[in-house]
Amino acid sequence: MTKIEPYAIVPGQIWNGKDPSCETEKAVIVDGDRIDRLISVNTIPAGMKQHHLPCCTLLPGLIDCHVHLSDWMRPVFLAAGVTTIRDVGNNLEWILNRRSYAEKYPARSPRILCCGPLLDGPTAHWPLLGQSHADRQAIERSVQSVVARGVDAVKLYVNVTHDQMAGAVRCAHDHGAHILAHLGAVTAEDAAKIGLDEIEHLSGCATAWKESSTEEVEAFCETLASNPVITCPTLVVWDRIGRVTEPAFLNDRRLAWVHPSFREAWRYYPWRFDPPVKRLQLQRGVIDVKRCLGEMWKRDMPIICGTDTPWPYLVPGFSLHDELGLMVDAGLSPVGALRSATHDAASILRIGEELGRVEPGKFADLIAVKGNPLDDIFDIQNIVQVVHNGNLIQKNAIRRQTQRAHKNVIDDPVGNQFLGYVSRMRTREKEA
Repeated sequence: MTKIEPYAIVPGQIWNGKDPSCETEKAVIVDGDRIDRLISVNTIPAGMKQHHLPCCTLLPGLIDCHVHLSDWMRPVFLAAGVTTIRDVGNNLEWILNRRSYAEKYPARSPRILCCGPLLDGPTAHWPLLGQSHADRQAIERSVQSVVARGVDAVKLYVNVTHDQMAGAVRCAHDHGAHILAHLGAVTAEDAAKIGLDEIEHLSGCATAWKESSTEEVEAFCETLASNPVITCPTLVVWDRIGRVTEPAFLNDRRLAWVHPSFREAWRYYPWRFDPPVKRLQLQRGVIDVKRCLGEMWKRDMPIICGTDTPWPYLVPGFSLHDELGLMVDAGLSPVGALRSATHDAASILRIGEELGRVEPGKFADLIAVKGNPLDDIFDIQNIVQVVHNGNLIQKNAIRRQTQRAHKNVIDDPVGNQFLGYVSRMRTREKEA
């Protein structure tokens, strides 16, 4: 790999990923793949190459904590300033291979953390991405197996029983592994009492998904707070599915980044043809979930940012910008939302020693945006420059990489699972 010579980034201001305000008159010195130091703009060494970004805020590269990766997505994440992703359900061999590729070619892919397959109950809900388990002993063996392969976390899925979850959580913790779940058969309250580390989508949270009273929401949050559990809400996936018929999504210019096969599948996603009442119920549910998330935020409960890409109209990376906006709409401050995709996410994902802050010694994963997202969260969309592992990402090169990927036939686990699902549902619709 070509050595990256030291250079200076000189933005209008710097947000370090944690503090409530920005610093001005500072430059970031990048040496190789790391941040070497932050210095006054007046003390940049003579002769050092400088990249001036006036009227821009420099902040840590974003982290999407809930992704199901398909090959075509990798350059798109970088284009949107998402320099780290956590894949939370994929074929184990495939995702370990892509994780290694990302380490070797950081200019072509975001950093990848992974969970391997969805460890499910007696039936695997997504057969190409998950594994079924008949009993507690079987799922414990799978937990041991994926941890031994070096996954970054363990993911349970909707059909896992209470007994299986108890065994999986104990086994994961015995091996020092973080364990999360998309709940179904187990409630959020029971999962928290079992000791599950993290809940995706506010699944299993019946109180959050209905028009509960203030007292009910407070009692629910109190239960989770007393059995500390992390929340990755992914508001954006439910927002998009509930409003999948809206023309605005079809006219989103960011769709140019999406593989044509996925654009086609999104256009014919089954919910589009279901009775309107189903979508309206989900739209109402999203409002209730926002209210609950706002209460969690007031109580300082741990929240991290994720999207559930590649569900409909979740353009990789760019949908994380949308999620941040929805989180602020739910009551989080812009700084709080941004921390959920930088410092807080890195800490919870156990990579906080290396990422999530703009400070000496950290990997040089940085983004510069026009404006100041601490004042207006939607300024996060105004990407001017992305740096990943010290590499200044060139948008034209990323576009060319994306265009090449769009010419390839989709043939990876997530693509085959998602496109196959939509195709089967379309066939049923035609035959009905």
